[in-house]
Amino acid sequence: MPMYESTKLDVSGGGGQVLDLETAVKDGILGGDVSGPVYTGVADKLDLKIMMQELESIDVPPVFICPISLEPMQEPVTLCTGQTYERSNILKWFSLGRYTCPTTMQELWDDSVTPNKTLQQLIYSWFSRKYAALKKKSEDVHGRSIEILESLKKVKGQARVQALKELRKLVSSHSTAKKAVVGNNGVGLISLLLGPFTTHAVGSEAIGILVNLDLDLESKEEFDAAGKDFVNGGYAK
Repeated sequence: MPMYESTKLDVSGGGGQVLDLETAVKDGILGGDVSGPVYTGVADKLDLKIMMQELESIDVPPVFICPISLEPMQEPVTLCTGQTYERSNILKWFSLGRYTCPTTMQELWDDSVTPNKTLQQLIYSWFSRKYAALKKKSEDVHGRSIEILESLKKVKGQARVQALKELRKLVSSHSTAKKAVVGNNGVGLISLLLGPFTTHAVGSEAIGILVNLDLDLESKEEFDAAGKDFVNGGYAK
């Protein structure tokens, strides 16, 4: 997870109005594109920890980062100084006999912590939107991979080369595409394209796909046999 600087978030608007996600986005507090559905109902409530794990590589708004761990907060709480921390982190800080604010180093006149529900909802809403977008992209990649496999049964010539080229890019970038190819007999289909009369363009793209897949022993043997036919038999110019 990248290192971030902590930024205070004023979670109330003028007149005591609670700041919601749309207002935060509009005012540029969170930054970036957070378009997409928000999961707020009980039936479709997603686990925040799971979403954070799957979205570990993305940049997270600094206001969501705990100043102690420099990790996104799941249960933010606010001290009397106005600074917000992940509950488990600040309680551990207190357990070490430190009754100061880690950010300001002020001595605390009140060591109670107040759950920051508004910030928690902002964090959850932001991650749920990003997670929904990730899942949709994954589903699109899976569907497109299957479409290409079906097209390979029909197309020839340059169209076949282009289809293989697109599929190779997908499997090299997305685990979803790899699963789609392996789970839909793609290994056998692509291996059939390799042979003594296979063009170099088709052969190189086909091999490029197969070497990127997570194959079991049987599939690897099938691939090795087809690859040998392609190499030993030469290829059509």
